[in-house]
Amino acid sequence: MAERSLRPSPNAAAALVLVLLVGALVLWQRPWSEGTGRPGVVPIPADAPARLTAQLRELSAASTEADFVAAAGDLDRGRSFGRRTWASLRALGARDVSWRYISGGDVADRSDGSARMVAEVSWRPGPDSGLDGGELHRAAVAFRVQPQDDGGLSIVGAAPRTGLLPIWLAGAVTVEETPGSVVLAVDGGDQRLPIADMVDTARQAVERTVPRGRDDVVVVSPRTQAQMADIVGQRVADVRQIAAVTTRLDRSTGSSAPVIVLNPAVFATMDRRAAQVVLSHEATHQLTRAVGSPAQSWVVEGFADYVALRDDTAPLSVSAGQILAQVRAGTVPRSLPTSADFDGVSHGLGAVYESAWMIFRLLDRDHGRAAVVRFYGSVLAGTPVDTALRDVFGLTEDELTARWRDYLTKSASTVS
Repeated sequence: MAERSLRPSPNAAAALVLVLLVGALVLWQRPWSEGTGRPGVVPIPADAPARLTAQLRELSAASTEADFVAAAGDLDRGRSFGRRTWASLRALGARDVSWRYISGGDVADRSDGSARMVAEVSWRPGPDSGLDGGELHRAAVAFRVQPQDDGGLSIVGAAPRTGLLPIWLAGAVTVEETPGSVVLAVDGGDQRLPIADMVDTARQAVERTVPRGRDDVVVVSPRTQAQMADIVGQRVADVRQIAAVTTRLDRSTGSSAPVIVLNPAVFATMDRRAAQVVLSHEATHQLTRAVGSPAQSWVVEGFADYVALRDDTAPLSVSAGQILAQVRAGTVPRSLPTSADFDGVSHGLGAVYESAWMIFRLLDRDHGRAAVVRFYGSVLAGTPVDTALRDVFGLTEDELTARWRDYLTKSASTVS
């Protein structure tokens, strides 16, 4: 008779492994203990909402750095958050800062035992911040809170809830003010290019074309693309092609002053000339108050490039290389650019901007700068494009489109 095998059957072995795994899982989770049951993880107190409500009141009432940091929490990350946030608020000259609990903070949603709390923050920027000191800014923010051994909670981070993130919660803010410009750097910002000098050049470019008042050019220079996306209230995927954007940092009123926000992932990779064109383009938006205007996108964007490129010495093959390459390949635009064409996630975005600039280059060639500026101002003030074209240039939209298509075709044939 053959010797009986001492090895367990495959089914018995699988069952044994399953029992061992379940036992290990039970020991790790320790369901008989309180809180999370995970070694080294502090449970969230049962009265977390009440504690957080009181904590946010303390932050609102804090008048010194020590009080503010103490209210942020006792953990190292909480103290770091408190010191950074206090310094940023002071740099911006913030007033009437208020924190109000809305919801959350009572259920751990990460393996470290931390939770998400939603709170409303409101504040008034100081007059030297460049952010329109008279407006009360409001935002709902998702804060990360971490439980402490003593039953308290530390605020250790902040992220946008559904909209934009206040700049003073995005990182450590510093303010560099020079005559005619304000640069707000977040965590040091882009240190590769002399932003302040370039902002001054951008302001001069706008004033040579469109004499304006005494507005400052205000630039926000974040350290990372993620910070930029948070500050403007967009997803990272939606800003990947954008070097900079001119927008308002408060949407609760819609009347705050617009600022230029740089995208370091794109802006920092540009050479000095290209980066200067971007800044001068955005400064045109800001100083002519184009943000929020109902004017057609090709007018707003084409004019901004018209200003930014007036003193540019680069050949047309560089300034309009993408659109002219498309035309040489047989793709001539059939109509003037639409607002959808300027969508930040669209392919061929550079060619769209170049095509809009070529409209203004054509109008300047045939009618001169004064007429171009008058047309832009009229459209920005609310005059329909077809009316403004007829009043200033004696053209219909169809006539302009035909001339522009012909101009593109001829330019493409003479540029290699």
